[in-house]
Amino acid sequence: MARGRMAVLCAAAAVSLAGCSGERDTTEGRKVEAVVEQFAAAHGPEACSMLSHHALRHVYGGLTGDPRVGFRRCLSLSAHFTGEPIKVTFVQFSGSREAHASARALDRRRYYAVGLIKPRGRWLIQSVTVKARAG
Repeated sequence: MARGRMAVLCAAAAVSLAGCSGERDTTEGRKVEAVVEQFAAAHGPEACSMLSHHALRHVYGGLTGDPRVGFRRCLSLSAHFTGEPIKVTFVQFSGSREAHASARALDRRRYYAVGLIKPRGRWLIQSVTVKARAG
């Protein structure tokens, strides 16, 4: 009886450990991981082309809500961007054109929840939420 329980516990542990990265280790998961890491490391105008229309409208579009205005504002502010290497720890898909990634700063002081969409065959950043580590 104890041997059977141990086998079940070992199997459950193996499954849970294998799934810790979600779908990150798939072909599409690696693409999402690469986009998130490239966006985090960007320190200039290249970051603007990685944002979805939604992100451009809401972050840089001001009162107009126009993604073209947002893109121009993003470009004008991009000289002040500073990139930071991060580690993507988890990727999960919500269909073939929407993904969510979790990442952390290498110093483990900040954690990020990143939403992505794939409108025309290319993954784009839709949203980023930053959470500082308590303490």
